[in-house]
Amino acid sequence: MFRDLTKKLQERFRHPKFPKEPIEENRYFNVPNGNEFADPPIIVSGQSLLPSPNADGLSIVPDTAVHPNKTYVPIPPNPGLGPPPSDTRWKNSHARIVCEVAVSQSYRGLKKKCELWMRQQYVRCALGIKLYDLRTTRNTHGQFNRSMKAKLWRQGMPTRKWHFGTVQKGSNVPTGCNSPGNPAYQINIPISDVFYDPPIPNIGYVPLVSFPRPAILDGNFTIDLYEIQQRVLDSQ
Repeated sequence: MFRDLTKKLQERFRHPKFPKEPIEENRYFNVPNGNEFADPPIIVSGQSLLPSPNADGLSIVPDTAVHPNKTYVPIPPNPGLGPPPSDTRWKNSHARIVCEVAVSQSYRGLKKKCELWMRQQYVRCALGIKLYDLRTTRNTHGQFNRSMKAKLWRQGMPTRKWHFGTVQKGSNVPTGCNSPGNPAYQINIPISDVFYDPPIPNIGYVPLVSFPRPAILDGNFTIDLYEIQQRVLDSQ
């Protein structure tokens, strides 16, 4: 996710200043995989081509897509909308979690795309992050102030929203996102969402009820918005 974020920042600014060290891509969603590199239970991709939930024959690509490994959720026999759905390259089951980051794109456009993803029931959650333009004022660390917003959609749950920049949108009032580990600015997404795989009686599809249950299944992906804020501020 962070590599995609850096790319978007490069497109937004002519002479951005980036961290000397590389930003590790998708690290929040890869953390539960531990040291499993060859065949991890969770597949995280930035180039996953998925059928549009509009069912118009088009394919769209989220900034980040999180899929279950085929060991736990078999790849469907036909690529695309299914049932059950898969990516259109026939490499993974359909993403269960998607993330979108908007820099020049409007918040309305970001919201519209995330809501489109949520029309696909196999997408259990969509996370949208909007980065607003830099301010002319600076914070106490000398960084240009910036408003940032995150919104989380989950199937069957109310949406949640966080303003996690240095200042509130439309004002110079600071947010409370000023240190790591603050539960008010952490997003928790159940890891079990990745392994969502309901039966489909009308086509005789039965999920793998006896799959080796990953030990990580009862945990959460925890995204610290302060860390994302700092990555953005250091990259502008």
